[in-house]
Parts: sequence; C-alpha cells; structure tokens
Amino acid sequence: MTDSIFETFADYLEQSDYPKGKKKIMESAVELFASNGYNGISTLQIAKNAGLSQATLFKYFKTKEELLVAILHPVVPGLFVNFFDDLLTYHKTEEMIHFLVRDRMAFLEKNQALFKIILQELLSGQKIKEEEQFIWEMMQSKLAAVHNRLLEDPRVNPDLTPFQLIRISAGPLIAYFGQLCVVGKNDGIREEEFIILEKQILAGLWK
Repeated sequence: MTDSIFETFADYLEQSDYPKGKKKIMESAVELFASNGYNGISTLQIAKNAGLSQATLFKYFKTKEELLVAILHPVVPGLFVNFFDDLLTYHKTEEMIHFLVRDRMAFLEKNQALFKIILQELLSGQKIKEEEQFIWEMMQSKLAAVHNRLLEDPRVNPDLTPFQLIRISAGPLIAYFGQLCVVGKNDGIREEEFIILEKQILAGLWK
C-alpha cells in the first residue's frame, strides 16, 4: 500500500485490503483524534464510535499508539508520491512555487482531519517522532533535485541548504493550515491568499 497514490485517507482505506472492522476502527480514530486530540480519547471510545467492541480494536491494534502510527504512516507517501516529479516539470522559480502552493494546499484541504492530528502531535507529543526518519529518507534525493533546480536561478540565495528550503517552503503553508484548523474556515482558500503564500515563500528564497 505504501506505493499507492491516493488523494484522501478515505481513498487509502478504499484501496486497501484491510478487513472491514479494521477500516471502521481507523476511520473512527481519525474522527475522534482530530476533534478531541490523541490524549483526549480512549480505545474504548474509538471502538464504540465505530460500532465495534474494544476487543475487536485490540485484534488489529495492540495499543492506541500503534493505531495512530497506522493512520499517519500512509500520509507520507500521499504527500510525496509524484509530487516532486511533478514539481520538477517546472523550470521557472515562480512557476515551481505556484504549483507547490496550489498542489499542497489542495492536499491539505482534502485531508484536514489527518493533518489536524499531525499538528497536534507536532506541538504536544512524541508519537510521530519515529516517522521523521522515514520522511527524511523518502525526501532526500528528491529534495536535492529540487534544491539544485532552484539554485540554477541566480536570484535564489545560493547559501540556502535543503533543510532551510523545507522551512521556507513548508512554514507558511503549515502556519496557514493551522490557522484554518483554529478558525474552522470551510469556504475554501481565496485567490489572494494563495498569492500571499507564494510571495512569502519567494521572499524567503531570494538573495
């Protein structure tokens, strides 16, 4: 399943060959973790919300942490499968950033519940630390290619490292998405907000 391309977590579950009960447990956990936080929900509540017994939950997941990791792990391939290849089809820096902002914000919007969980854990927990090495290993070669492409533009600061590139590019998107989670905005992102995000990222790239 990690090689599959999907747009939403629901797509991931639909494509999977998991038993129906396991899918219902994972769907229930996403709903409750996003609304109440990882620490605010018990395995019993997750099972009841799924219409199943706690024993059924433990049949598939030994612990609540194992359940969380099973939910988060598919997000990483969904974030990066094909994204970097698509990004590298653009040659102008402005076009690359335009694509990055539109494509990644669309993905975040489609997976708000999942990324709300990720933001909560980044701020308050250690549960996704084991995913960090997996993310970095998956990104390194692709990120190096993007880094090299951007440095072909003489306007880009040549001293930027790949890690700084991630921070400059992802920071405004994560901050804005976090704001959406707090405010609860459901009417989509306005065009002027996309433009502001693009300008913020470009300003960080220029000399």
